[in-house]
Amino acid sequence: MLQDFQLIAALVVFTIIIWLLRSPSFKGALGERRVKRSLRAQLSEDDYRLFHDLTLPVRGGTTQIDHIVVSRFGVFIIETKNMRGWIFGSADQAVWTQVLFRRKSKFQNPIRQNYKHVKAVQELLHIKAHLLHGVVAFVGSGIPKSAMPPGVVWGVQSLVEHIKAKRFAVLSEEEVRTFAASLSDSGLKSNIRTRRAHVRHVKADVATTCPKCGAPLVQRTNRQSGNSFLSCSTFPVCRGTRKLS
Repeated sequence: MLQDFQLIAALVVFTIIIWLLRSPSFKGALGERRVKRSLRAQLSEDDYRLFHDLTLPVRGGTTQIDHIVVSRFGVFIIETKNMRGWIFGSADQAVWTQVLFRRKSKFQNPIRQNYKHVKAVQELLHIKAHLLHGVVAFVGSGIPKSAMPPGVVWGVQSLVEHIKAKRFAVLSEEEVRTFAASLSDSGLKSNIRTRRAHVRHVKADVATTCPKCGAPLVQRTNRQSGNSFLSCSTFPVCRGTRKLS
């Protein structure tokens, strides 16, 4: 009996470990750590100030940014995607597609996702938009199957090279120090409370967007029942809907 219990317990633990290893959150964290190590190893501390997993306050909640690099050559805001399979997407599509073993999955356009991060940094630092560089870095084994927009790089080394390619100084040393200090002072300490607050903010944001295309939702009324619901603002092009909470 004891051996049977131990075997069942071992199988449960093994199943939980496999589930954790395959979870998007674990894969995302793993990709972020890879990027963090590479940036620290290949970007000189004399030229670049690095911030990782930074949670910043925004209107109505918080936003979590994977990496920020502050330098005389501009401020880089980096969104990391650790994904496999074929990746399809363009700058003007609200939703991109991942194809893995004939299975298609939709995910939010990472450029638009990172744009919110860029705007958060811009508002915090009171910096001009052309001094900010939004970058989306796919660091897994994913392969692009459509022409990718500028600012989307593939592989950790390509990300480093993309940052180093900017060699024209647009900020002074004093501005770099000031911006780095502002980010350091404004970043919320990562703990259970801040992570839960961020998750609530993300869920609230998702609830206002179309589940099919990511466009804003608008309230409409069913003519037959008189019930109100949320419908995609691009209707009839997209017929995505959500229930009113």
